[in-house]
This record gives sequence, C-alpha cells and structure tokens, in this order.
Amino acid sequence: MEHLIDRTSNIELLCDAIVDRYHASLQESLPRIRDDMQSMSASAACPEVETLRAAFDAVAEQIESHLAKEEHLLFPAIVALSAAERDGTRRPALAFATMLHPIRVMEAEHEKTETAIDRLRELARTVGEPDTLSPAWRRCMAHLAKLESELREHHRAENEVLFPRALELERRVF
Repeated sequence: MEHLIDRTSNIELLCDAIVDRYHASLQESLPRIRDDMQSMSASAACPEVETLRAAFDAVAEQIESHLAKEEHLLFPAIVALSAAERDGTRRPALAFATMLHPIRVMEAEHEKTETAIDRLRELARTVGEPDTLSPAWRRCMAHLAKLESELREHHRAENEVLFPRALELERRVF
C-alpha cells in the first residue's frame, strides 16, 4: 500500500491509482471466485458449501455496487473539485451538496463488507472433508484470502488517505 498511498501525491492520481490497482483486481477476482464457488457447490457433498456460495454471492454484489458508486459518483466529484482548485475556478456542481455524506456511506459500506468477509471466513471453517482436501477448495480459499487482504488494503487507502484529503479539498474549494 505504501508505494500507492503517498499523502502528498495529486488526489486525481490517487483516485486513478485506486481504480487501477484495487478496483481492477477486485473486478477480476470476483467472477473467478464466483465460478469456483459455483463449481464446488454443484459437486459438493455438504450443504455448507452452498451456504458459503450464497454468502459469497451477496458479498460480491455489495462490492460491485460499492465500486460502481465510487467510480461513477464519488471519484468524479473528487476529480472535479481538484480541477477547480487547480484552475482557480468556482466549486463545480456535484450530485450532492457535500462529499461528507457519500464518504460516510462508503466508509459504512467498507465496514459492512469487512464484516461479511469475516462471516465468509467463519462459514468456510464449517466445511468439512472431503471438500477441504480438494485442489479446487484450496484454490478458492487462496483466492478468498487474497480478496480479503486486498479489500482491507483498499479500504485503508480510501478511509485513511483519500477520504480525509477529499474532505480537506472540499473545504478549500467550498
């Protein structure tokens, strides 16, 4: 995370870096894990795998919706404010009166997603042999572990660096 999150870098570049690094990786990982889960669920001998698959599908939908809100609403607003500051122009019209509300929504969604990921980890522990011995299971669990790590890193990048900087930018341009 450190190479990406330079607290002094241009906020527009930071938005781009988050999309290029974290969003792209998540958008690649989610279908792969979904396919793995579907395959395992179809051939599983235990109902816990189906429960895990259904829980993952719900988390994946949350993540996809969240990324779309960031990419289509919040990040463009941050970029527009940054451009206004750079160009010395007035605050642009945005889809919301202040960025505080959508940022707080994003932070709440981060927390909700992390809680759901924790639940996935617990559900995975309930799956017993022979499912846990299969190469497909181990591969899927490795993909889930990577997803969890990247999500948490992504959330820290936004919560600790991008969002505070965006709110400070808004105070300067408001």
